[in-house]
Amino acid sequence: MDKCAKKLGIVQDVLLEVNIGMEESKSGFDYDAVKPALDEADSLQGARVCGLMAIPPISSESGENTPYFEKMRDLFVDIRPHLLHNSSKIYLSMGMSDDFEDAIAAGSTLIRVGTAIFGHRNYNI
Repeated sequence: MDKCAKKLGIVQDVLLEVNIGMEESKSGFDYDAVKPALDEADSLQGARVCGLMAIPPISSESGENTPYFEKMRDLFVDIRPHLLHNSSKIYLSMGMSDDFEDAIAAGSTLIRVGTAIFGHRNYNI
């Protein structure tokens, strides 16, 4: 992505994905790898890290993901000075259609609620 953005003459804003639930089915940085990744990203010329994103494990109970959201918020607060050094707009993206209220309560600044707006996807298309 860095090479592609440089080739286009742009700096692409990106979020680092954190695998906050340590699930094998999800990608993203381990919690402890975020700070070293931020340091490494400083050398990129075509990408600018402006936040974090995470999708916690699927839950059926309201509030069940709150500990994951709070852990992400704490990490975001910790790295906030680093992010603000690179960008004036920073984001903590967590929360989807089923848990966005808990995510907002924990400090999310960007939610993803496509299913709540458009309904469930039809994977048979």
